[in-house]
Amino acid sequence: MDYLHVCIEVSGLKLEVIGNYWPGEAASWDSPGESESVEIDEVLTAEGTDIGSLIADNNDLQAQVEELAMDAYKEGRIWQATEAAIARREMAREAA
Repeated sequence: MDYLHVCIEVSGLKLEVIGNYWPGEAASWDSPGESESVEIDEVLTAEGTDIGSLIADNNDLQAQVEELAMDAYKEGRIWQATEAAIARREMAREAA
């Protein structure tokens, strides 16, 4: 499980999503495995109002927010890995 804190946009409304990301696990001989998922604790508007319960009342909207949050989380992980690789290269050049 990883901490999830991302910003997404739904129908022109910018939202801050806070929760957990579960990477899932591969199937094994004693387990069917699990797909990756997100567990949303809060959905905040730009003003800081938590509208998570409002979103939870609409299954389609909740699924859209979960999908956008997972995509934003993955993009952030890719960006962090890229930035770390660049930083390592720069430090190696400076050390040489």
